[in-house]
Amino acid sequence: MRPKILKVFALFFGLVLLGLTGLTLRAKWVLYRSYQDVPAPGIQADRSAAGVARGEMLFHSLCMECHGGPDGRASGKHLAEIPEFFGTFYAANLADVAHGVHTKSDAQLARALRTGVLPSGRFSFVMSTFKGLGDQDIAALLGYLRSAPAVLAPGGPAQPPSQPTLTAELLLTLMGMSVDVDAALVPVQVPERAATVEYGRYMAQAMDCVGCHTDSMDSNPEKMRSAGAFAGGVELTDPTGTPIFSKNITFDPKTGIGSFSLDDFDRVLTRGVRPDGTLVRKPMLLFSRFERVEVEALYRFLQTMPHVHRPNTPGGHPVDKARPSDSPEDLFQRVGCVACHGPGAPYQDKIKAALDKSDDEVAAWILEPQATKPGSVMPSFRHALDQKQATELAKYVKDLARASGG
Repeated sequence: MRPKILKVFALFFGLVLLGLTGLTLRAKWVLYRSYQDVPAPGIQADRSAAGVARGEMLFHSLCMECHGGPDGRASGKHLAEIPEFFGTFYAANLADVAHGVHTKSDAQLARALRTGVLPSGRFSFVMSTFKGLGDQDIAALLGYLRSAPAVLAPGGPAQPPSQPTLTAELLLTLMGMSVDVDAALVPVQVPERAATVEYGRYMAQAMDCVGCHTDSMDSNPEKMRSAGAFAGGVELTDPTGTPIFSKNITFDPKTGIGSFSLDDFDRVLTRGVRPDGTLVRKPMLLFSRFERVEVEALYRFLQTMPHVHRPNTPGGHPVDKARPSDSPEDLFQRVGCVACHGPGAPYQDKIKAALDKSDDEVAAWILEPQATKPGSVMPSFRHALDQKQATELAKYVKDLARASGG
């Protein structure tokens, strides 16, 4: 009897091993084969003033968060927000002298946005999340790229290739992740730009709100239809390397944003400030270039989605309200500056720019960055600090910059 049982176990584990081997081989085939034969959509750059302006908003809202390097250009970087168990990922240097976007055709770039197939022919599952972008918006993005913006001035180091782990490769295979060949040639319409549910639904997919705020391994269209759409819970990593979980942005009054007014929602999206005055933490994007129509459309759309009661999972570098007794060093820690500008943080070198400015200028920047630099991705601290605290913090930041060799 015992030899028979051993044979059954051996057969079982052999089948499991065979299945894993098959999945692994399929994952390698999907991720690393050439897709140069995938057709490109017939989309050309919209070089009109309106097209370039729309493309600028989309590029700085979508692309610069990943491709923005420490030099302030689209020179790429390590995507530290992706958990380590998925692997090590890098956003390409779009300004690379030899391989940047200025060396690629409209067709190659449009195909990358619509299908995730890079100009090299390799498949990028990260880029494949943008296949919901409409033809007009892809044309606008191309128009902006062709307008020779300063953020794409050729230069900067080439970024290393991304290295997904075997776990990530297997998960992607089980999810059915692959190149959607048919999608390349199917036109995607952009709804009329208005404060409507229809435009809000489009923006929720195009800006990947549904991707980050829906805890599911499904595709974005499937996430939109799921019972937990926009209820948060996706594990990411903040700039300090601490696990952080996306928030519930359904209109549930207790665990979601049901108590947010339209103005509250606007401040969160465009200034990074919650109704309680605390700052929104990265990797949540700051859509500082959104106009009111985008904000209101998203707000109206989210109101129509199921209100899911799901408490938010704690995580991320802690942020709190400033206290009158806080020293500048305490403020730097308490309101969250350290997460982006502290030792080893991704924007540590940015504080060196403060040395060329007066204390009052730096304080004004801290309180309202967008007033100095429209479209800045730094949140506004006007609701977190008063003028005196901002000035003290400005002096402290300049001291840090000097100490770091600025």
